[in-house]
Amino acid sequence: MGFDELTPLDTRVYEYIKANDFETRMWSTAEAARALGATEAEVYESLAHLAKEIKDNIWIHYKDGGIRISAE
Repeated sequence: MGFDELTPLDTRVYEYIKANDFETRMWSTAEAARALGATEAEVYESLAHLAKEIKDNIWIHYKDGGIRISAE
């Protein structure tokens, strides 16, 4: 498990998360899908894969009515 197991979309989603501050502003799957040229379902699948493969590098939680995500 690890970064070598990521798909090209996983890598793009991961880099998108790192480049944006989804700790202070809520995550929007629709916005991410548009920005990444993917469907919302593909982004959700990628998030699940990221949470499994690089679980020590990505944090997903709920706060103040929305999903918050951070990555290092």
